[in-house]
Amino acid sequence: MAQEPTPNEITAIGYGPRYVAASDDVLGSEGGHVNDKLDKGGETNNGISLRFLASEGTFDDDGDGKLDFDLDMDGDIDGADIRLLTRGDARYLFYRCFWKPLDCESFARPIGEMLFDQGVNAGRTAAKKLLQRAVNTCLMEAKAKMGSKTAPDLLKVDGGLGEKSRAAIIWVLQYPPQGMQAIILAYRAAVRERYRNIVARYPSQQRFLRGWLARAERLGKL
Repeated sequence: MAQEPTPNEITAIGYGPRYVAASDDVLGSEGGHVNDKLDKGGETNNGISLRFLASEGTFDDDGDGKLDFDLDMDGDIDGADIRLLTRGDARYLFYRCFWKPLDCESFARPIGEMLFDQGVNAGRTAAKKLLQRAVNTCLMEAKAKMGSKTAPDLLKVDGGLGEKSRAAIIWVLQYPPQGMQAIILAYRAAVRERYRNIVARYPSQQRFLRGWLARAERLGKL
């Protein structure tokens, strides 16, 4: 893989401006190479963990018969490859493994961007469940506080953003007392809860909580 392309080259690769902005934001949040022994995420570089790269980076998109992310070309994917990973590599992996599979472009801005951020940070299924929880929060508020009798049934939080989930999102967006801001606030709250649950389960992660909560507060501001 090559070094980070110039802006014109990025456009030529086929990344749309929405993805470029979203990936720039995530790259800014993730930073460069980190190998903190107390971080349960393990060794990472530009937001790509060794665990992720070893499980999902084993493809040959350029068709040369070699793993694309065996960057040191020694026949496997290990810490040496993580340390060689560039921002351009990370941007490609983000697009291939998160932006496209999560179908972020099909969601209104900034829902797609929030999904993408948490897909990279928490995994694709977790990101989708967080959105379903956020929508459920909005639906419960509509039923209880606003007296809406037309609110859809609560979603099953299963990580499947199918027709029922998308219809519920559209309902919240079109319901005047709520709208996009309600989804953004509820998604942030769900993400904060996830981070706090991690710390409650693994107290050694307390040192990361402040940064995690700051990341949650940035969601929806792109």
